[in-house]
Amino acid sequence: MKMKDILTITTTGAPNEHVIAAAEQIARQNAGKAIGLVVGWLPPVSLSMEGWAVTPVWGDIAEESRKELAAELLRVKTRLDAGGLGRDVESELLEMSAGRIATGLRGRHADITVVGRPHGDFDQAIVEGPLFESGRPVLIVPPNWKPREIGRSVLVCWKPTREAARALGDADDFLANASQVTVVTIDARPSADGYGPRPGVDITAHLARRGVKVELVNLDSLGRSVANVIHDQALAMDADLIVMGGYGRSRMSEFIFGGMTREMLKMAEHPVLMAH
Repeated sequence: MKMKDILTITTTGAPNEHVIAAAEQIARQNAGKAIGLVVGWLPPVSLSMEGWAVTPVWGDIAEESRKELAAELLRVKTRLDAGGLGRDVESELLEMSAGRIATGLRGRHADITVVGRPHGDFDQAIVEGPLFESGRPVLIVPPNWKPREIGRSVLVCWKPTREAARALGDADDFLANASQVTVVTIDARPSADGYGPRPGVDITAHLARRGVKVELVNLDSLGRSVANVIHDQALAMDADLIVMGGYGRSRMSEFIFGGMTREMLKMAEHPVLMAH
């Protein structure tokens, strides 16, 4: 399926040219259009010691947030119009608690959501909303990304999980048009279930039967984190896209104990297509 509606979510007060450029690149490759959503953040409501009297300063901050959002909306609209690949641009002023639901709802009406690599809780909401709530894939773009074709050299992070299988299905259009797809497993061992007797062989054969130009690389981490191994492999093969499942365990578990998804979101130097 061609990606015709590409939702790009940007926020006030953060660099966003790389996000818009990536959305335009996907639109160009699919004869599609980039849809813009600009998000501004409302500060948390402060309460006085007496009870439920809202601090007057909050209203001033909220008004300033509205002005910033209006200015950013105009800037993004002008930018997308100049590129000729944009269609509609809208804005929302949100509290962070509502950010995940609101952005996830928007993502349901597009083929893919493009966001920047997160740097804090507000950015994290922009990633997790579409990832958990939209039922669509999310492309996370690093800040140093330079415009180039996306999906010619693809690294697929394979684990025998629902999330990885979903990401693979959502990346189908990229895989079908790629010059080379490399399926990578890390510390995979033969088992009666999971990877099966030949780790990575079955999924690689499945892709080959679909006409994908694919090879399998089984790697040992040798004590390094999985995210570091993926990063090094992506550099070695000059990947322009990483495909992986996101949050194989709960968000709270990853927040407390750490996890591959959060580490990849912090360090990825390549666009990452995630699905949950």
